Amino acid sequence: MNLKRLDIPRPVFVLIFGGFIQSLGNSLMWPLNSIFMHTVLNRTLTEAGLLLALQSAASLLGQFISGFLADHFGPKKVMIIGLVGSILSVGLIGIFPIWGVYTPAFIMFGLAQAFILVPLNALIHAVWPEGGRRGFNLLYVFNNAGVAVGTAIGGMIAQVSFRLIFSLNAVGFLIYFLLVLIGVSERKTPLHLIPLKQQSERLTKGNGFKVLLALGGGIFFAWAAYIQLVTILPVVMNQLGFSLFSYSVLWTLNGVFIVTLQPLINWIIKAWAQSFKRQFYLASLLLTIGYVILLGKLPYVSYIIAMLILTLGEMLILPAVPAAAAQLAPPGKTGAYQGIIGGATSGGRMVGPLLGGMIYDFSGGSSVWELAITFMGASMVMFFIYGKVVQLYHSTPQPKGNEGEKP
Repeated sequence: MNLKRLDIPRPVFVLIFGGFIQSLGNSLMWPLNSIFMHTVLNRTLTEAGLLLALQSAASLLGQFISGFLADHFGPKKVMIIGLVGSILSVGLIGIFPIWGVYTPAFIMFGLAQAFILVPLNALIHAVWPEGGRRGFNLLYVFNNAGVAVGTAIGGMIAQVSFRLIFSLNAVGFLIYFLLVLIGVSERKTPLHLIPLKQQSERLTKGNGFKVLLALGGGIFFAWAAYIQLVTILPVVMNQLGFSLFSYSVLWTLNGVFIVTLQPLINWIIKAWAQSFKRQFYLASLLLTIGYVILLGKLPYVSYIIAMLILTLGEMLILPAVPAAAAQLAPPGKTGAYQGIIGGATSGGRMVGPLLGGMIYDFSGGSSVWELAITFMGASMVMFFIYGKVVQLYHSTPQPKGNEGEKP
């Protein structure tokens, strides 16, 4: 592949290809974890759910810690720690598929993943700052391609052996580790070029952090709504008489849309949403329309239309949020800013299923989409606040290195 013609630096291609490997490996595992715990390890679904919650908590903690460590030691070093942790954790499960090993290894895997994801976003920005949102968008597309491939072949591999899934995952992370170790050298702002005042400045000081909080609030509520498609939608569709295959087709289409509709998204951004602010407004509107369609309990074709609209909203918002955070971060704090955004994302993914499950148990499936619409209303408010404070942020002189795209 001629990377010069594509205008993509080689380290960026290494990182996005590694992201494909990571998402492929994760998607081999996540649909089958509960089944593995229940059928192979003979644990109850309550125990499985508790362990998944503990892993999510470890991942949430890891998002914050890894961001600060990335700023102090460099994102590449922290990412390597995460890759080694991932290799060890899934490798141990593949070799010793017993509950006593699985429990700590599974939690360790959640922590290790956070030590990859947050530094990865920081590293994309560090090695290709002039790429703007392009690097994050490429990473997003490759990640979703990995998910599409992984979910397609995961069931077939599991029929051969559950242990094989974990062993192949360990091999995949080993390849990713070698790619990062050999193929990536981070461009770091030398410490002596960062003013002493900025080095010692508190993370919370300045207008940039206020903008970040609004951005984090917006993605928190957006994810709290979006996660209902994973946790509640299959139950609702089953209740309405649709098969599990019909639900799976929606996610296959999601992956196809993400890969094939990039030209449309690029046109939308150039024509209507050149600033991050407009991009977030449009994404929130599309996501809300998708949930309104789901509220209607219409024929199956309406679910396909809803997934198309929801995917367009997802494509506008998910890669743009880390790109906007990278633009806001002062020199030396890129990792911390990415960690806060990652923590907000994880928080939404934790709170959403809890509230969605409670609403479903007490009020039924339609109420879940009303909850999702409410979450999106809150998300729009946060993005509106983001739009206001980001104007104030860009109207004041910023430290060198914060120049970027339109807010």
